[in-house]
Amino acid sequence: MKIQKEKLPQEIVQTEPTELLEEIGTGISIIDRKMRICWVNSTLAKWFGSLRDIKGKFCYNIYQHRNKICPGCPSWKTFKSGTKHSSFQAGFNLKGERRVYHLIASALKNGNGNVSKVLELTSDVTRYWHLKEHRARLLKKFKTLCSRLVNVNKRLRQDINFLKNKSKKTTQLSKNLIEKFHTLETELSFKQTELKDIRDIEKKILATQDLQSILSLIVKLSHNLTHADCAALRMINQTDKSLSIKASIGLSKAYLEASPLKMGRGIPGLVAATMKPLTIKDCLNDSRVNCWELNEKEGIVSCAHVPAIFKEEVLGVISVYFKSLKEISNDEIDLLMSFADQAAIAIHETQLYQDVHINYFNTIRALVLAMEAKDPYTKGHSERVTQYAVRIARELKIKNSEIEILSYASKVHDVGKIGISDIILNKPGKLTTAERALIELHPQKGAEMLMPLKFLEPGIPYIKHHHERFDGQGYPDGLKREQIPLAARILACVDSFDAMTSDRPYRYRRLTPEEAMSEIKLNSGKQFDPTIVNIFMKILKS
Repeated sequence: MKIQKEKLPQEIVQTEPTELLEEIGTGISIIDRKMRICWVNSTLAKWFGSLRDIKGKFCYNIYQHRNKICPGCPSWKTFKSGTKHSSFQAGFNLKGERRVYHLIASALKNGNGNVSKVLELTSDVTRYWHLKEHRARLLKKFKTLCSRLVNVNKRLRQDINFLKNKSKKTTQLSKNLIEKFHTLETELSFKQTELKDIRDIEKKILATQDLQSILSLIVKLSHNLTHADCAALRMINQTDKSLSIKASIGLSKAYLEASPLKMGRGIPGLVAATMKPLTIKDCLNDSRVNCWELNEKEGIVSCAHVPAIFKEEVLGVISVYFKSLKEISNDEIDLLMSFADQAAIAIHETQLYQDVHINYFNTIRALVLAMEAKDPYTKGHSERVTQYAVRIARELKIKNSEIEILSYASKVHDVGKIGISDIILNKPGKLTTAERALIELHPQKGAEMLMPLKFLEPGIPYIKHHHERFDGQGYPDGLKREQIPLAARILACVDSFDAMTSDRPYRYRRLTPEEAMSEIKLNSGKQFDPTIVNIFMKILKS
């Protein structure tokens, strides 16, 4: 479009060189008192049309496609006051694009000192306006995310404060059980009451998330906060000061297996050692990155790492990764650091919360050991059962995490017997129907006692069903074959073997290992799983 060259108004000719007004990057226009366009420079003509096309037309009609004066119009205010005014206005250029402009209106006065026209400077600030809006949205989103984590922290604090008074009591209980290991018979009824109190407390915090849930939530929130392609949370092992990935999003198995790192090694290790955040714009060409081949294979180009610090101690490092070149701003790092501070509080308090669970388990374990210690017939029973069960599980190639749960469950599988009288447990003769019914309640009672332990939750069915039979004639639910959990079938086999090879008041002598295995083999497919029987025989012969 060829812009028509017209003579400038006399007010402009007297004040500024015409060449400067034509070439300046800011739009310039002159508006008369009727809000009609008298003149525009070449910049404004490129945006809204040549002077020939828009001269004499109302400015609000050309710039905003309106039929009346724009709200907050600075030129209108200048005509009324005679002073300079400015405002931000939206408008539509020749391409129909909606843009944001900054308008500054100055008065042009005639010889009588009256405002005859207005000189209006127009700057296109669309890009800066959008950046301002984007920052506002980002801050709002961050506040929402942090609010969620604050609520989690608040709930954890309430639970931990509630448990502090009980924690001393459970710790003292554990000490007493160890010190009076051989004299606890008269104290067991009291300890059962204490155990019930602890169980009631634990039920109140079942809704609280465990540590892994907290770590996964932190990774998810940091991923969403930064719009990253991948994210990871590395935790510090306080024993050997190594960092390993405990939760991640979007990273391959090969990348995860590259963990752990040592303090001071690699970018995350350097962040942990210095306790300062670090950003890498180009991972493939930055000398600080010593694993660029792995990053290249993963497609990682840019990254940011911030430490999660609680009371001047680094608990871990939060990392976010981008698969395209990204300039990570200081504002984004500040946001991520603020988030990491909240995350560190959540991690610390959740670890305290889980310590209480372990303390509770140790208390129950001590009770089982005390029960076995005062009964010469069952002394060492749970330890032997645990060893046998773990060996069978390894032969079956069960996952290590599941073997760990089986080990915990095996150590306390008879905890339900705590509530049964020693007169019944050590009765030399045949049990009555009522006494047998009471004995058969101990798997269910044991499962109920362990319900508050969140980390042991997958192993509770092992304890409840370790007296089920393969043919469905067992108790408490009469499950059969694969209806019985695999770990419960393992416990059933090794529990019976140890009972047969131990002295019991109802039997005149214990069986030899060979006699016991013959008995188990005889009941393979009836009481016991044939596959487990075969593996157990192989283990005993090795």
